[in-house]
Amino acid sequence: MSEHTDYTHQKTSQVTRRGVLKTGLSTAVGLGMTSLSAVEPGVAIAAPEGKRGGHGYVLNYAYPESWDPHISGTLAANAAISPMYNQVVEFNPLNPKEVIGDLAKSWEVSDDGKAYTFHLHDNVQWWDGRPLTAEDVAFSINRMVLPGKPRPRVGLLRPSTKKAEAVEPHTVRVHLNYSSPSFLQFLAVDYMKIVPKHVVEAGKDINNWKHIVGSGPFKIVRARRGDSVTYERNPNYFKPGLPYLDRLTVLAMSDAGTASAAIKANKIVMTTAATALSIEDMVKLGTDLKGQVSLYWQPEVTDGWHVFANVEREPWTDLRIIQALRLATDQQEHQKAFGEGHYKMGAPFPVGSWYGSTTDELLKIPGYRQPKDQDITDAIALLKAAGYESPSKLGKRVLNTGTVSFIPDVAQLWAAQMRRNLGLDIDIKLIDGPTTVQAQISGNFDLGIFGYGFNIADPDDWVNAVYGPGARNYTRWKNPTFLEMFAKQSREVDREKRRQILRNMEKFLQTVEDPYIQLNWKPWVEL
Repeated sequence: MSEHTDYTHQKTSQVTRRGVLKTGLSTAVGLGMTSLSAVEPGVAIAAPEGKRGGHGYVLNYAYPESWDPHISGTLAANAAISPMYNQVVEFNPLNPKEVIGDLAKSWEVSDDGKAYTFHLHDNVQWWDGRPLTAEDVAFSINRMVLPGKPRPRVGLLRPSTKKAEAVEPHTVRVHLNYSSPSFLQFLAVDYMKIVPKHVVEAGKDINNWKHIVGSGPFKIVRARRGDSVTYERNPNYFKPGLPYLDRLTVLAMSDAGTASAAIKANKIVMTTAATALSIEDMVKLGTDLKGQVSLYWQPEVTDGWHVFANVEREPWTDLRIIQALRLATDQQEHQKAFGEGHYKMGAPFPVGSWYGSTTDELLKIPGYRQPKDQDITDAIALLKAAGYESPSKLGKRVLNTGTVSFIPDVAQLWAAQMRRNLGLDIDIKLIDGPTTVQAQISGNFDLGIFGYGFNIADPDDWVNAVYGPGARNYTRWKNPTFLEMFAKQSREVDREKRRQILRNMEKFLQTVEDPYIQLNWKPWVEL
């Protein structure tokens, strides 16, 4: 049995999948309250000495669509929920390649890699004074992987996790279906919160903020729908001296101009990873407020945006139509229009990642060619083969578009391309973020435009969530051949063999069928 050890100073090039299995050392994204991306990978940084007191104001892009951490799936919800709960392990904010304990003070991994045993701190209390024990942890993990329940983010644990059990009052063991190097990384993601068993089993609805009983550093005071959430310091928090702030407010601002003005007026001290501010807005703020604010860029693209349809509804059951629209999309025009050069072209897998295509490779395949004449000709031929002699026979289509950040602008450019290249009439329907999410979950939409920022750089996140059985596959697309390849790569220990499987998977999406029309890949930037 392998015990957890500190690999803080281990270099990225030395990481093996067995090492990740034992230590959680990872290429983590860390979609939490504050930026993890400015820290150099694999390097520990000394924390400055903290000072107590004050009221911190954090900018978020929307009011939470849910309060139950296990059914939340966006950063709007995560930013509001995260201060109130703890998790078993977390990414080290000063060295985000490393997984460290939160509720766990240590852990071991069985020799076969199929069981993790976590030893918990014994001085943690829920806000109502009840002790937090292994029963709460086991209950929460089992709740995260319940089949048939909506689990947009925590459901990423489902493929690998069999069950959790309390073996002692402060010892919990998690049994896996197979040895999974991504398990500990997923468990460290900010959505994997431990909830109070006694509250949930008593029938209290923790999706109502007034019923929340947490263990975290901040206790909720009030929530004003569409506006803000305010918290006060938890005086009984188990980590000595923390939190530093006496009060915290997360502000929901969907208008970029309002958000920018608030930052300039010094009413906001930091942002979450997702705000109404585009990269162009952030760069301008960095210039205008030079010396007053800092921008933190993630070193890699982590957020893929795409147009999609519910492929269980006509006419989208014929994926040749989606392929035609993808061919007619001008990737290079999108890249030039947005992102100040920081975005990369849309593709099935993260561009430039260890398992995705490079930009040079993409430029050689259909859909990325310049000029677009041949792509457009091929798109019209596909539509004709699908029974649409004239593309206009598809009729007016409705594109659900969230009023967040750059989405309306991207939607307008894409709709203009479809009108210019194919003669299609796309009606852009602007709706708020929570309504957008609910429509996509229910399947009650024609076309949608949305993105997914993966939590960890392991393909078990992005590929599972967007193309596999994960909850962010709003298309409902299920291809047995693709899913078989996904299951195979997830269990492959040899990194190069795994990469080859993944490269074949992306080729399948590029040449056989793909339910998405990719638009861009972007990095997170925070202030």
